[in-house]
Amino acid sequence: MKRSYRWALKIVQYAIGIAALVWLVRQAEWGRVIGLIDKLDYITIVVILAATVAETLFRFSMWHVLLNGLRSTPFSIAARSTLIINFVNQILPSRISGRSIAPVVLRHYTQYDWSEVVTVAGLHTALYAILNGLIALLGLVLFAHVFSPGLIAVLGGSTALYLVVGFLTIVAAQRLDGMAAVAVRARELFGRIPFIETAIGAFMGKLPTFSEGVADTFKNLLSNYRVVSLYTAGWIASRMLFPGLRAWVLLTALDVEFSPLLLPVVLVTAYSVTLLPLTPGGIGVAEASATLVFTALGIPAAIITPVILVDRFLGVYLPSLAGWYPVTRIDLSGLATGEK
Repeated sequence: MKRSYRWALKIVQYAIGIAALVWLVRQAEWGRVIGLIDKLDYITIVVILAATVAETLFRFSMWHVLLNGLRSTPFSIAARSTLIINFVNQILPSRISGRSIAPVVLRHYTQYDWSEVVTVAGLHTALYAILNGLIALLGLVLFAHVFSPGLIAVLGGSTALYLVVGFLTIVAAQRLDGMAAVAVRARELFGRIPFIETAIGAFMGKLPTFSEGVADTFKNLLSNYRVVSLYTAGWIASRMLFPGLRAWVLLTALDVEFSPLLLPVVLVTAYSVTLLPLTPGGIGVAEASATLVFTALGIPAAIITPVILVDRFLGVYLPSLAGWYPVTRIDLSGLATGEK
């Protein structure tokens, strides 16, 4: 009965995402967009692709910085881990779900102690959530006067959730009883993954037995200003700078003027709903909320819709699809024990 309920919920969530995407596609003037794309010069295309590559590399660097805070770690490990986590984010209904598998993936590639990989995953979640929540909150403060009450409620709820998740993760990671609670929640999340829930469940059963090294390692990394500063720089580059550049180039190509300084803040605010477990990976809902945000700021839906779809495809869906290959290279039966 419980399994049937979970499958029914997942079907509903995917249906919501598909419905939102269909609504978005119908908003765009695709004839005009296709005609414009045909006229794009090579420099514009190169800038868009270069921004996408740079965004992805800086996303890899966020994990790499934290792993290097423990000991020197190959960049390729951070890259493969990021791709797999992004892939899982598109299967499960929340970003928290995808990041919950991070200790498994990191342990598989590095063979570091469980306490170390859980610490790295926890700090990544905390810093990511706090940074995203603070920028989204800034966006709400700046643009609340043009947003509808319903949009403010949705964005405000997701922003608050980011901040709560971030600060509670810091508290939980420094308290062993808090880690036990996180482990229980993680097991519930992984019970929703078809086919691999047995292997993941076996791994999650180990979490409450971690030693005090978790809290000590977490405190050491969190107090390492170089690690935190480099992570923050990577987050700004991958979440604001290069996505903002890509969106600005696309808008400029469509003859739309928008402040390049405000655009990164708007994007983070508009996409903040991805933390809410409405659809897997925020598919459809993130695009719809972004459309509502930009239309409230004066850009017609027919123009902003294709920009958002292209931005999400290049920045989220394409890298996530790339994560399918490293997933197929992992022996899922060995994840619970950390065997390669």
